[in-house]
This record gives sequence, structure tokens and C-alpha cells, in this order.
Amino acid sequence: MELAQAAETAGEPLDLDELARQRGVSELAVLNGFERLEDVGLLLDGTEEREPPIVLTAGKQFLERGGDVPRDVLRFMGRTVHDLNARQALLTAGTVLVDEYRYNILHGRIVEYAENLVPPAFEQAVSERLALDLFAAAVALMARLSDGRPAGCVAEEIVAVRLLEQVEVQLDTTELTAEQAKDAKAAATSGMFELFEDDDVLDLFEMEEPSDAALAGHRRVNREAGVADQRLESWFKPFGWTISTGYIGR
Repeated sequence: MELAQAAETAGEPLDLDELARQRGVSELAVLNGFERLEDVGLLLDGTEEREPPIVLTAGKQFLERGGDVPRDVLRFMGRTVHDLNARQALLTAGTVLVDEYRYNILHGRIVEYAENLVPPAFEQAVSERLALDLFAAAVALMARLSDGRPAGCVAEEIVAVRLLEQVEVQLDTTELTAEQAKDAKAAATSGMFELFEDDDVLDLFEMEEPSDAALAGHRRVNREAGVADQRLESWFKPFGWTISTGYIGR
């Protein structure tokens, strides 16, 4: 908390030695403290260049709340989502999505739930196996986001789109002001797609039938541009940075 306040009030290059003496710690402890604050997205640390840290939106929100922020919210997507309201909404929406999915599995409605999760053009193609794999994708996505990593396959990106839709619902029903909710929605969306590097998955939600994905995925220009194969049979094919394990790559 004290280091966050120091970062916000710093208007010139920091005297780390003086800052360390004021707090009765070593200079290394101060540097480590700023590094931890950067890891949870509260500031951009410029101490190595002898520049004052830049406090991000999440850092200002943290100070406004007197540091009263759940640890899970601080750590969730800290490097990419610089708004604490957005992080809270993403975390809550992900929990709700997985819990609802599990509930429908236990009550024999897994296919029906998955039909509402996939892009409309693919509803008729949902089988029980696909629905189970999509549940695994939902769990895996939340685990990856918690670790600051992108989706591992097209299926996880599809779940991410639905997650963002749930975030909008979450933010529309909170006690935030209209401006705060708007800012949080923008932060959640930009943070998610910054992590994923592109928004090609949104094309699936514009398609009219599964064959559209086959045609689009095999266009030479798409392959050269690095657009992922969006055919149904490739939804669980791991991206290059993902290890083929469990439901991925089978």
C-alpha cells in the first residue's frame, strides 16, 4: 500500500535509497515491491531507468479503495486488464459460466447448454462428446487466464467470447456508475483480445452454417495471414504455444 502511494505521488525520478530508508527496508526490497505491483497491473515500473513508476487505472482504484481489494481480483489477468472492476466481472462471469455448465451436466442438459454456447451456425452440430469437450475448454480457459495466458485452441476462444458477453451482463447489473461500467467493459474486451492477439474467432459468430468455416479456413489468404483453422473438427487443435494434453489435440 505504501509503495503504491509512493508511486502515485512520484513526479520525478525516485531516490530509491531515500525511499528504502523511509520505510526501513533495503533498496532491493523496494525494487521487489514495485515489481510485485507491476505483476498485478497496478503500475508500470520504471525504476531501472530511474524513471518514476506510472500508476495505471487499477492502481488508482486500489488506492481509492484503501487497498481493500480481494487477492484473487488483484492477481487475475493483472498484466492485461488494467481495471479492477473489469477483473472482478471477468472472474465472476467465469465462475458463473463453469458452475452453470456443471449444473446442466449433472441435470442431463449438457447438449442444450452447449448449443447456446457455440456460435449459432454450429448449434445443430453439437453432440454430447463435443459438449463435454467444451466444458473442459471452459475450465481450461479460466485456468489459463488466471495464469495470464491466452486461450489454447479455437474452442477456448469461443468460450472467451461468451465470457465477455457475461461480463457485460455483470457490469450492467452492478452499482457502478454508467461511466465506470463502460470503462470496465472496454478494459475487459481490450485486455482479452490483447492477450489473444487477434479477434478472428468473432468471424464464427457471423457465419450461417458450419460449411462457412471450412470455406474460410481454406482460403489461401487466411492461411498466409495466420488465421486459425475454424472448422468444427479443428476447434480442439492446440495452438502452437499449447501442449497437446487432455481434451486438446485428441
